Amino acid sequence: MRRVSAVLAVVLLAALAPTAAAAAGGLSQQSVDADVVVMTADVTASGDAMWTIDYRVRLADDNETQAFEELQAEIRTNESVYADRFRDRLNRTARAGTNATGREMAIENVSVETSRENVGQSYGVVSYAFRWTNFATSNDTHIRAGDAIAGLYLDRNTSLTVRWPVEYRRVGVRPSPDGETDRSVAWQGRQSFADDEPTVVTEKYPPFSDALGQLSPIVSFAAPLLALAVLAAAGYAVYRYVRTDETSEMVAGATASSESDSDGPPTDDGGSENTDTPPAELLSNEEQVLKLLRENGGRIKQQRVASDLDWTAAKTSQVIGNLRDEGELETFRIGRENVVTLPETDVTGDTEPPADGDK
Repeated sequence: MRRVSAVLAVVLLAALAPTAAAAAGGLSQQSVDADVVVMTADVTASGDAMWTIDYRVRLADDNETQAFEELQAEIRTNESVYADRFRDRLNRTARAGTNATGREMAIENVSVETSRENVGQSYGVVSYAFRWTNFATSNDTHIRAGDAIAGLYLDRNTSLTVRWPVEYRRVGVRPSPDGETDRSVAWQGRQSFADDEPTVVTEKYPPFSDALGQLSPIVSFAAPLLALAVLAAAGYAVYRYVRTDETSEMVAGATASSESDSDGPPTDDGGSENTDTPPAELLSNEEQVLKLLRENGGRIKQQRVASDLDWTAAKTSQVIGNLRDEGELETFRIGRENVVTLPETDVTGDTEPPADGDK
């Protein structure tokens, strides 16, 4: 197994060395060595892996920049030639992986492109992308990747990143990665993997239906309790409604009874019957004088009118004079005091006649 892994490592790294050496008629002998190599394998749920390999060339001076620009122009002119040559090299790696794992592997959909980028300094980048079929083993719940490149060697300028689908989570990895996220692990050279390394094992999150299936025993146990709770809440609501309705009826009955008890003649002080006469504060001055006369048998001293109504003597004389002019009352004098009477009041026996000019 170690011998096969070593073969895999040598063949793969040979495939990763970008050079513009003649691969077809008309191509120049220009070659550019990569300063940094970044390898990324996106493993799918089927076990295939979508690979990208970026070769970064540092453009530190005009000569390096010119060399990359010539390579860039050559690749853009002969893209299919570069892609085919790269696929031929990687197919040897895939055949070695088939022999090592027993899974039939192939390299498909190879493409190549070039670009410039700045990551702290200027780089020229040659990027290859391809599909590696059956790169990993997979079933309904797990993906296991790494055996196809077991024993791979990473030099100090090369890194390897393995990523998995978003619905999976990592459950095992060897050796310990130099970097990791929720969906990936990465190793940075210089590093030589063992015969059974690298190994990345991921597990699929339970789908919604499976999660419901796992919850079904709990749901079966809780459903009767939930039903009882709902019934209890409904019963309490009905009870509160009935109690509220009964209370409303009791209040209505008490109100009706109170109104029935008060159907008799209302009284001012709890004993005497009330009349239709409005309160004194709503009566005119003249009406207050006539009311006072009726309450005193139709006859009262003018001085008492002023006292009972809390009026001045002048106001009392004026109001009484107005009523006398209108024929509502009569006045007469007894000694030094004026007496006010209603017209129908019998004043027989009085010793002095009424003083018509007195107000």
